[in-house]
Amino acid sequence: MGEPIFIVGHAAVTCLGCDMDSTWQGLIAGRSGVRRHAGLGPESFLQDLAGLVEDVGPGTAAEDPAIAKLSARFLHLGMRAARAAWSDARLDRRAAALDPHRAAVVMGSAFGGLDLLEAEQARMIKRRSPAVSPYLIPAMLINQAAGQISQHLGLYGPSAAPANACASGGHAVVLGAMFLRAGEADVAVCGAAESAFTPPVVNGFATMKALLGHKPGDRAEDDPAQASRQFSIDREGFVMAEGAGALVLATETAVRRLGLEPQAELVAWSTNSDGHHMAMPCRDRIAHCLTAALRRSGLDPSAIQYYNAHGTSTVLNDQVETQVIKDVFGAAARQLPISSIKGGLGHSLGAASAIEAAVSVRALCAQLIPPTINYQPDPELDLDYVPNQARAARLDHVLTASFGFGGTNNALILRRTTS
Repeated sequence: MGEPIFIVGHAAVTCLGCDMDSTWQGLIAGRSGVRRHAGLGPESFLQDLAGLVEDVGPGTAAEDPAIAKLSARFLHLGMRAARAAWSDARLDRRAAALDPHRAAVVMGSAFGGLDLLEAEQARMIKRRSPAVSPYLIPAMLINQAAGQISQHLGLYGPSAAPANACASGGHAVVLGAMFLRAGEADVAVCGAAESAFTPPVVNGFATMKALLGHKPGDRAEDDPAQASRQFSIDREGFVMAEGAGALVLATETAVRRLGLEPQAELVAWSTNSDGHHMAMPCRDRIAHCLTAALRRSGLDPSAIQYYNAHGTSTVLNDQVETQVIKDVFGAAARQLPISSIKGGLGHSLGAASAIEAAVSVRALCAQLIPPTINYQPDPELDLDYVPNQARAARLDHVLTASFGFGGTNNALILRRTTS
């Protein structure tokens, strides 16, 4: 089994706020960060609804000077989340006691720096010149996020950059835990960052009917905050967002030696592949992934007191996920609180599961379940989705799950710690 692995820091940067506290308070209050944005105009984009992060990234007042030359937005979001999680763990105050060669960094993304590529292509056309920025290639690379975090936090242990579609953040946590369990590192900064608002990406999701479409009379016409509505009878697709999430993991030995404060324990994890379809989820394989995580944790399904759902607001995902929960939890599914935070945050693609992992840690610490906002009952989806209002609860064990295009799945089981 190996020694226990603890989460000692967590952070998020989202459309509800540039830090974890703002994001959490927005979620608990039932607010949504989804808006219409003039920059996503109909001349280039098929959808103008989005969850955009304000005042973070290239050219903003809060731009990180350390990476100012690298103007791919996901790098700035990822760096901010990593710095915040590192500070939350108070490891910035323990640099002298930490062996930097025993600190891993795992930061994923689905799309990386496509926004910079688009900007450079536009400059080439405008200038009628093939010249591009010398920073284009470094900033586009998905592993550059981990590289920059390693460089600027001074961490020289193993590094990885999972690109597992919308499960990238969860896979980053799993890889970080594997480094610790294998004895390759004592601590690990894990997470994912995403900003993919280019016409090909937005319009690609729109034309495959994954995004909420334009439908006369839809409730989002008058109130864009109601566009993302997981498990609801009128769900029609997700709303794209950007953001970043990060966790800091540490072995029990490192926690004691460095005097760290555990916020939660990472009890078990599981990953697998559907081997099924380029985009559609596979009920049986997802159920196998969740069941494997439960088996490794040694917990009965009834011990899980909150399920943080992938919950995208697409007709198929929410239906399949509900079926999976019934398959895995059996009779306990009826008593299991389930919620998706994408109603408040939109779907930040590769970053979503990292943000959801951070929110799951905060839920354990606060003993509070964030709601599924904008919820309207669907008779075919008949579980407890914690509709519209946050709920105080006794939370000892939380399961957070994520699934990605290409059939990539992961599940994390977290346990409450007491100091």
